[in-house]
Amino acid sequence: MTESSDTPKFAICINRRFGSDRPSCGTRGSQNIADAIEAGVRERKINVMIERIVCFGMCNNGPNMRLIPGGAFHKDVSLDQVNELLSMLESECGQKDETDEIPAIPGT
Repeated sequence: MTESSDTPKFAICINRRFGSDRPSCGTRGSQNIADAIEAGVRERKINVMIERIVCFGMCNNGPNMRLIPGGAFHKDVSLDQVNELLSMLESECGQKDETDEIPAIPGT
């Protein structure tokens, strides 16, 4: 599948503050949330790229994520909000065309 530079991105912070008792997105479950969102995007064929990032600078409000460019921040996200986020992404970004599928590898 070829992603163009104008394909929207959904950025999910997965940062962990190692060696610290301070809050972070990673210690609040953002890895599992990112896994669930990635699986849902593939299943629904949503036209968005998921990008795991290191920090938005809002660790106290995490897990944090945002549709780029220009989307609102989603703060304090939990696994039970994944379906709601997927519906929002599908509404905002649409679905991929069937022609956007990954081509078969020659010789396989």
